[in-house]
Parts: sequence; structure tokens; C-alpha cells
Amino acid sequence: MASRLMMTTTHRSFCFRVELPFSSPNQHANSCIPTLIPFKSPFISRLKLRASSEGLPAELVEEEEDSKFVHLNAEDPVYGPPALLLMGFEVEEAVKIQQFLKEMDGEFLEVIFCTEDMITCSLWEAMNTKQPNLEATKIAKSLPRICFLSGLTGEEMMMFIDAFPESGLEPPVFAALVPNNADKPLQELIEEIMGDHEMITARRISLGVDAS
Repeated sequence: MASRLMMTTTHRSFCFRVELPFSSPNQHANSCIPTLIPFKSPFISRLKLRASSEGLPAELVEEEEDSKFVHLNAEDPVYGPPALLLMGFEVEEAVKIQQFLKEMDGEFLEVIFCTEDMITCSLWEAMNTKQPNLEATKIAKSLPRICFLSGLTGEEMMMFIDAFPESGLEPPVFAALVPNNADKPLQELIEEIMGDHEMITARRISLGVDAS
């Protein structure tokens, strides 16, 4: 696979702006990632999330700016431990996740399934959790399907999100660990993520903008 994840060790800033560095149908598309990323990963939304503010109605741009959006830049360095925190996933999906990471050269990423105990913990604490015996782990039920990304550069995040449909898994809402949300409890972040996601999706539909 052409898109590969590479481990880096530098520190990440907070705000991001992205121009996709990899081959895509829209070579000039910019993508936007929120503090908590309220977007799904199907092909059309991955690469056409935001072709800069110029391509969207003014009302929608304002609405998105009122949410917790920041811009992801392909050159942004790493922040946080190399890990994926999965919510709303089943333990049985771990095999497909690991296979996907292997194909992406992303096996250095720790795969963490959200447990009930984590809900009151900070995102930073959850991202640093070790689960040596996944089968014995009590996975939290009835959570929205969210994938938190940590320990990747902006470019690597975009590659991961772009390639995720190849995993064969149902796409989640993607979110990133950043300094602004590291100390927040997961329950609060879940509410913010899904609130933003639903608000922006509804707003896009009302304005006739692709909300997929």
C-alpha cells in the first residue's frame, strides 16, 4: 500500500490546516479536523470534507467555526502516545484492526478498547492504558462509534482516515488527542463529539451540502 504510517517523535501544535499530500481525486482539497473530529470516513467525506471556506455556504462555515473545529496540517508533528482508542467497537473487530495496521505499517500503534472504567478518566489517561489481555477486558457497551487517534503526524492521520474503508470495518467518527482535550473526561468528549457531528451533519443537509 502506498500510504504508510511512519513513527515520529516531535511535538505537536494545537491548530491544524491540511492540504492532502497523497494522491486523491481532489488534489487541492483541504481537510478539517476538530479538536474532536465530527466526521465520518467514507471516501466522499474523507477527501471533500472542506475545500477551504470558499466552497461552503457562509452559514455553514460560521456553524463549523462555532463548533470545536481546528485545522489539521499534514506537516503537524506528533502529540501523545502512539495509540488508537476505540469506542463502540466489538472485541471481535480487533483482528481486522490489527490486520489493517499491519498493512499500513502502523503496528507500532497500541490498540485500546474503551472500558466502563475509562468513561470518567481523562483522554490522556485512557490513551496511556495497557490491555495485555483483551479477551478479559470489559468493553464499554452502548457507546457511539468513535476512533481517537494519538501519536501520529497530521499527514499520518490523513493517511489513516483515507485508508480506513479498506479495513472492511464500519466507519467511526474520528477524533484526535490534542493539548486542548487531553485532560477532559471521556464522557464530556463523547458528548461534544457527537453534538458537533450531529449539528454539522444537520446543517449541511439543510444547506444542500453533502453530509456523508
